[in-house]
Amino acid sequence: MRVAVVLAAVAALLGAALTPTWVVRHAEVRAPVLTAGIKVVYRVEGVSRIHKLQSELAIGPGILEAEIDLVSGTITGDLSLPPSFGYFVVFGFVPTTARADLIPVVEVTGKIVDGYVRASTRLVVKLADVAVDRQPLDVGGTCETVEPASIDLEGPFELAKMRMTGVYAIPPFGGCQGRERLDPLLTGLISGPGNALDLTLTLLPEVP
Repeated sequence: MRVAVVLAAVAALLGAALTPTWVVRHAEVRAPVLTAGIKVVYRVEGVSRIHKLQSELAIGPGILEAEIDLVSGTITGDLSLPPSFGYFVVFGFVPTTARADLIPVVEVTGKIVDGYVRASTRLVVKLADVAVDRQPLDVGGTCETVEPASIDLEGPFELAKMRMTGVYAIPPFGGCQGRERLDPLLTGLISGPGNALDLTLTLLPEVP
Protein backbone atom coordinates (compact mmCIF):
# COMPACT_ATOMS: atom_id res chain seq x y z
CA MET A 1 0.00 0.00 0.00
CA ARG A 2 2.79 2.38 0.87
CA VAL A 3 4.56 1.52 -2.37
CA ALA A 4 1.43 2.34 -4.35
CA VAL A 5 1.12 5.68 -2.59
CA VAL A 6 4.77 6.49 -3.29
CA LEU A 7 4.43 5.51 -6.96
CA ALA A 8 1.33 7.66 -7.30
CA ALA A 9 3.12 10.62 -5.76
CA VAL A 10 6.11 10.20 -8.12
CA ALA A 11 3.77 9.96 -11.12
CA ALA A 12 2.00 13.13 -10.05
CA LEU A 13 5.33 14.98 -9.72
CA LEU A 14 6.53 13.78 -13.14
CA GLY A 15 3.24 14.79 -14.72
CA ALA A 16 3.47 18.26 -13.24
CA ALA A 17 7.05 18.62 -14.47
CA LEU A 18 6.20 17.51 -17.99
CA THR A 19 3.01 19.50 -18.33
CA PRO A 20 3.69 22.91 -19.94
CA THR A 21 2.72 25.86 -17.85
CA TRP A 22 0.84 28.60 -19.72
CA VAL A 23 1.14 32.11 -18.37
CA VAL A 24 -1.40 34.57 -19.67
CA ARG A 25 -0.01 38.10 -19.78
CA HIS A 26 -2.31 40.97 -20.43
CA ALA A 27 -1.05 43.73 -22.70
CA GLU A 28 0.12 46.73 -20.76
CA VAL A 29 -1.82 49.86 -21.47
CA ARG A 30 0.44 52.90 -21.53
CA ALA A 31 -0.27 56.53 -22.15
CA PRO A 32 0.93 57.71 -25.59
CA VAL A 33 4.38 59.28 -25.55
CA LEU A 34 4.45 62.67 -27.23
CA THR A 35 7.62 63.30 -29.20
CA ALA A 36 9.65 66.45 -28.70
CA GLY A 37 8.91 67.82 -32.14
CA ILE A 38 8.79 67.38 -35.88
CA LYS A 39 11.42 68.59 -38.32
CA VAL A 40 10.19 70.41 -41.39
CA VAL A 41 11.64 72.33 -44.32
CA TYR A 42 9.81 75.33 -45.79
CA ARG A 43 10.33 77.27 -48.97
CA VAL A 44 10.27 80.96 -48.06
CA GLU A 45 9.35 83.64 -50.58
CA GLY A 46 7.62 86.97 -50.65
CA VAL A 47 8.18 90.69 -50.89
CA SER A 48 9.29 93.60 -48.77
CA ARG A 49 8.08 97.11 -49.47
CA ILE A 50 10.75 99.68 -48.62
CA HIS A 51 8.85 102.61 -47.15
CA LYS A 52 11.18 105.48 -48.06
CA LEU A 53 11.72 104.31 -51.62
CA GLN A 54 8.10 103.26 -52.14
CA SER A 55 9.43 100.25 -54.02
CA GLU A 56 9.33 96.50 -53.52
CA LEU A 57 12.16 94.05 -52.96
CA ALA A 58 11.57 90.41 -53.91
CA ILE A 59 12.50 87.94 -51.15
CA GLY A 60 13.65 84.37 -51.85
CA PRO A 61 12.91 81.71 -52.57
CA GLY A 62 14.88 80.72 -49.52
CA ILE A 63 14.82 77.83 -47.06
CA LEU A 64 13.73 77.54 -43.44
CA GLU A 65 14.81 74.33 -41.70
CA ALA A 66 12.76 74.23 -38.53
CA GLU A 67 11.67 72.07 -35.64
CA ILE A 68 8.12 72.47 -34.40
CA ASP A 69 7.21 71.21 -30.95
CA LEU A 70 3.48 70.58 -31.14
CA VAL A 71 3.30 70.04 -27.37
CA SER A 72 4.83 73.33 -26.21
CA GLY A 73 4.05 75.22 -29.42
CA THR A 74 7.63 76.43 -29.88
CA ILE A 75 9.38 76.84 -33.22
CA THR A 76 13.13 77.11 -33.85
CA GLY A 77 14.92 77.06 -37.16
CA ASP A 78 17.68 78.22 -39.47
CA LEU A 79 16.80 80.61 -42.29
CA SER A 80 18.84 81.06 -45.45
CA LEU A 81 17.95 83.54 -48.19
CA PRO A 82 19.47 84.16 -51.61
CA PRO A 83 20.45 87.68 -52.72
CA SER A 84 17.55 89.98 -53.59
CA PHE A 85 17.74 92.34 -56.56
CA GLY A 86 15.72 95.53 -56.35
CA TYR A 87 14.73 98.30 -58.73
CA PHE A 88 14.05 101.68 -57.16
CA VAL A 89 13.29 105.17 -58.36
CA VAL A 90 15.28 107.58 -56.20
CA PHE A 91 14.10 111.18 -55.77
CA GLY A 92 11.11 110.28 -57.91
CA PHE A 93 13.00 110.16 -61.21
CA VAL A 94 16.43 108.46 -60.85
CA PRO A 95 16.30 104.70 -61.62
CA THR A 96 18.50 102.73 -59.26
CA THR A 97 19.25 99.02 -58.97
CA ALA A 98 20.97 97.17 -56.14
CA ARG A 99 21.70 93.76 -54.75
CA ALA A 100 20.61 93.23 -51.15
CA ASP A 101 21.93 90.30 -49.12
CA LEU A 102 19.70 89.50 -46.15
CA ILE A 103 21.95 87.67 -43.70
CA PRO A 104 20.34 86.10 -40.59
CA VAL A 105 22.53 86.33 -37.48
CA VAL A 106 20.33 84.35 -35.07
CA GLU A 107 17.88 81.47 -35.27
CA VAL A 108 14.26 81.99 -36.12
CA THR A 109 12.21 81.49 -32.95
CA GLY A 110 8.46 81.44 -32.59
CA LYS A 111 5.44 80.38 -30.59
CA ILE A 112 2.10 78.93 -31.61
CA VAL A 113 -0.80 80.05 -29.44
CA ASP A 114 -4.46 79.27 -30.23
CA GLY A 115 -3.68 78.50 -33.86
CA TYR A 116 -1.70 81.70 -34.37
CA VAL A 117 2.06 81.89 -34.77
CA ARG A 118 4.43 84.74 -33.94
CA ALA A 119 8.06 84.44 -34.98
CA SER A 120 11.14 86.63 -34.94
CA THR A 121 14.72 86.78 -36.16
CA ARG A 122 17.48 89.32 -36.75
CA LEU A 123 19.30 89.92 -40.01
CA VAL A 124 21.90 92.23 -41.50
CA VAL A 125 21.12 94.03 -44.76
CA LYS A 126 24.18 94.23 -47.01
CA LEU A 127 24.23 96.26 -50.25
CA ALA A 128 26.28 95.59 -53.38
CA ASP A 129 26.16 96.08 -57.17
CA VAL A 130 24.48 99.47 -56.80
CA ALA A 131 23.88 101.35 -60.06
CA VAL A 132 22.31 104.79 -60.52
CA ASP A 133 20.85 105.41 -63.95
CA ARG A 134 22.85 102.36 -65.10
CA GLN A 135 26.10 103.83 -63.82
CA PRO A 136 27.86 101.73 -61.13
CA LEU A 137 28.03 103.36 -57.72
CA ASP A 138 31.02 102.18 -55.72
CA VAL A 139 29.76 101.35 -52.23
CA GLY A 140 32.72 99.16 -51.27
CA GLY A 141 32.63 95.61 -50.02
CA THR A 142 31.37 96.21 -46.49
CA CYS A 143 28.27 98.34 -47.02
CA GLU A 144 25.71 97.03 -44.53
CA THR A 145 23.46 98.02 -41.66
CA VAL A 146 25.44 98.94 -38.55
CA GLU A 147 23.29 96.50 -36.56
CA PRO A 148 20.88 93.70 -37.47
CA ALA A 149 17.29 94.55 -38.29
CA SER A 150 14.76 92.97 -35.91
CA ILE A 151 12.12 91.07 -37.86
CA ASP A 152 8.81 90.13 -36.22
CA LEU A 153 6.22 88.17 -38.22
CA GLU A 154 2.83 86.71 -37.44
CA GLY A 155 -0.03 84.84 -39.06
CA PRO A 156 -2.41 81.86 -38.75
CA PHE A 157 -0.53 78.60 -38.26
CA GLU A 158 -0.94 76.04 -41.03
CA LEU A 159 1.58 73.23 -41.26
CA ALA A 160 1.42 72.87 -45.05
CA LYS A 161 1.39 76.54 -46.04
CA MET A 162 1.14 79.78 -44.14
CA ARG A 163 1.37 83.47 -44.79
CA MET A 164 3.22 85.68 -42.34
CA THR A 165 3.40 89.46 -42.33
CA GLY A 166 5.11 92.17 -40.33
CA VAL A 167 6.56 95.67 -40.28
CA TYR A 168 10.20 96.36 -39.45
CA ALA A 169 12.81 99.12 -39.30
CA ILE A 170 16.00 99.23 -41.38
CA PRO A 171 18.95 100.46 -39.28
CA PRO A 172 21.47 103.03 -40.57
CA PHE A 173 24.19 101.90 -42.97
CA GLY A 174 27.93 101.87 -42.35
CA GLY A 175 31.06 100.80 -44.19
CA CYS A 176 29.78 102.15 -47.50
CA GLN A 177 33.10 103.51 -48.63
CA GLY A 178 34.22 103.43 -52.24
CA ARG A 179 35.57 106.51 -53.95
CA GLU A 180 33.65 108.50 -51.38
CA ARG A 181 31.78 107.89 -48.14
CA LEU A 182 28.16 107.01 -48.93
CA ASP A 183 26.83 106.02 -45.48
CA PRO A 184 24.80 109.24 -45.01
CA LEU A 185 23.31 109.03 -48.52
CA LEU A 186 22.16 105.40 -48.26
CA THR A 187 20.94 105.85 -44.71
CA GLY A 188 18.91 108.84 -45.77
CA LEU A 189 17.45 107.03 -48.78
CA ILE A 190 16.68 103.65 -47.22
CA SER A 191 16.90 103.44 -43.43
CA GLY A 192 13.90 103.97 -41.18
CA PRO A 193 10.71 102.33 -39.87
CA GLY A 194 7.54 101.25 -41.66
CA ASN A 195 8.94 98.64 -44.05
CA ALA A 196 6.36 95.94 -44.76
CA LEU A 197 7.23 92.26 -45.11
CA ASP A 198 4.89 89.65 -46.60
CA LEU A 199 6.17 86.06 -46.72
CA THR A 200 4.68 82.72 -47.68
CA LEU A 201 6.06 79.50 -46.16
CA THR A 202 5.38 76.34 -48.15
CA LEU A 203 6.15 72.91 -46.71
CA LEU A 204 8.55 70.93 -48.90
CA PRO A 205 8.20 67.15 -49.28
CA GLU A 206 10.66 64.91 -47.52
CA VAL A 207 13.57 63.67 -49.60
CA PRO A 208 13.72 59.86 -49.48
